[in-house]
Amino acid sequence: MSLRPIATLLLAALLAGCAAQPGLSPRGIDELVADAMREFSVPGVAVGVVKDGAVVHAAGYGVRELGLEEPVDTETLFRVASTSKAFTAASLAMLVDDGKLGWDDKVVDHIPGFALYDPWVTKEFTVADLLTHRSGLVSGAGDLMLWPKPNAFTREDIIHGLRYFKADSDFRTEYAYDNLLYIVAGELVPAVTGVAWEDFVDEQILARLGAEHCFAGRIPTNAMQNLAAPHAIIEGELQVVERNRASPDVDVAAAAGGVRCSLGDMLEWTRVQLARGTLADGSVLFSEAQSDKMWSPHTILGVSEEAFKRNRTNFRAYALGWRLADVHGYKEVSHTGSYTGWRAKVTLVPELDLGVVVLLNASASDARAAITEGIVKSYMGFKDVDSVAYFARDDEPAAMDETEEAEPAPNFQDGSVAAPVSSYVGRYRDAWFGDVSIELRGDELWFESDKSPRMLGRLWPYEDHTFYAYWTDRTLEADAWVNFELDDAGNVIRFGMVPVYDDSDWDLSDLDLQRLPDE
Repeated sequence: MSLRPIATLLLAALLAGCAAQPGLSPRGIDELVADAMREFSVPGVAVGVVKDGAVVHAAGYGVRELGLEEPVDTETLFRVASTSKAFTAASLAMLVDDGKLGWDDKVVDHIPGFALYDPWVTKEFTVADLLTHRSGLVSGAGDLMLWPKPNAFTREDIIHGLRYFKADSDFRTEYAYDNLLYIVAGELVPAVTGVAWEDFVDEQILARLGAEHCFAGRIPTNAMQNLAAPHAIIEGELQVVERNRASPDVDVAAAAGGVRCSLGDMLEWTRVQLARGTLADGSVLFSEAQSDKMWSPHTILGVSEEAFKRNRTNFRAYALGWRLADVHGYKEVSHTGSYTGWRAKVTLVPELDLGVVVLLNASASDARAAITEGIVKSYMGFKDVDSVAYFARDDEPAAMDETEEAEPAPNFQDGSVAAPVSSYVGRYRDAWFGDVSIELRGDELWFESDKSPRMLGRLWPYEDHTFYAYWTDRTLEADAWVNFELDDAGNVIRFGMVPVYDDSDWDLSDLDLQRLPDE
C-alpha cells in the first residue's frame, strides 16, 4: 500500500485542524482595530494577545498624538489607569505570602490614623475590605482629592479626609466603586516594609518581570521619549487633554490608577497572571493560593438583561483588583482603566489560557469594549462578531416619541439670583477639601479652590441662590450647580454643589463648604 495517500490525508487533517483553531488572525485584529479607531475617533491603540503562555500578537496602531507623525508601538507608554489596582492587590498578596500581612488584618492595626464614618466600621475594616468596593461610601467618594491634576492633596490628606465622608449604605452590603481606599491599601506597604508602594512595585514586581517600559514610581528622563498623549472629544472637538499627559513624577493616586506602562510589559504582566504568579524563569512572584484569593468573588455585582442576552452572563462579582464574570460558560477575569484621555483593559480567560490587553490614548470606552470583545469571543469559537457595530449603537441618539422634547441645556447666562452677587463673596472651608474663595472679578463672581487650582471658573447667576459653575478648563466636563444657603438673618453661611448632568463622573455630595468669618 502506498504511503502517499496516508500522508495526504494526514496533511489535510492537519490543515483542517489549523483552520479550525479559534482566534482572530493578525490581519483580523488589524481590521478590527482599524474599524474601531475609525468609528470611535481614536488616534492611537496598542493591542496584544497572550495564548498558552506565549505572546501571539502585539502591535501598535495609529499615532501617539493627534497632529504628529510618531507611531504607537509596543514600547509606547500609556497611563493604564485603574488596571493599576491589580498591581496593588498583587503587592499585598506578596506580603501575605511573606507573612507580613493578613487579608483579615484590621487596617487600624497597621495604619493607626485610618478612620471612617463610624467607629465600629473603622475597627472592623480589614485589608481585604480596602480592595472590594463595599465600604458603605458613595461611589467615587473623595475623588476630588485625586483629580483634576495637578493639585496639592497628599496621601496623608486622603487618609485623614476619609473620616468626613458620610455612609451611603451599610458596611459590606453594596458595591460602590472607590479609589481612595486603594490608596490606603498602597500605604500598607510602607507600613509593614518601610518601602513606598511605588518603589515596592517597581523593584519587587516590575523589575522581576523584566519590565523596562513600565513604572509605578518616577519615570527616568531617558524613558520619557515614547509617550502617548491623552485625547478626548471636548465640546465636539477631539483634542489633547494637556493636564493628563503621562508625568514622570510619582502620582499620589498611583495605587489606585497611576501606573504608566507599555503594551509589551503589560503583556508580560498578563502572562504572569495566567501562570498564577510564576515568572518566566520559574521563580514565584506570588503563590497560586494568593492568585485564587485575588480571583475569588468578594462583592456581588448585578447582571443586566443585556449582559445575559449577549454573553449568557449569570454572575458578576468584584474580587481583589479584578472583576469576575461568566461569559458563555467561561470564567472571565478583567479590569478596565478609565481616566480622561485614556482607556485600558486587561482581560483573562484562564480556561483558555488567554489574555488580551487593549490600551488607548482616547476617552473611547466603546472602542475599548469592541476591540476586547471581538478578540476574546473569537477565541471562544464565535465567528463574525461585529462588535464595533454593536458598541457603535451607543453613540446613536435614542429614539424619541414625536410628542417628546429633548431636555434643553441650562440657559445659565440669562439667570438672576435673589441677592447682590457681592453678598456671596468670601472664604469657605470644607473639612476634607479645604478652602475655596468666592470672589468678584469686576462684576463677575468666580470660584477658586486653594488645593485644586484647576477648579477655577465663573459662577453665572441662575435663580434664587443658585449659580452655574462654568470651569475655565473645559476638559473637566464637570460643570456644577452651586447652591448657597442663608441663615434667618439673610446672611450667606455655606454652599454645596451638585453636578449639572446626571451622568457626571464627579461626586460632589460630600462637599459642605462653610463660610469663614471675614478677616
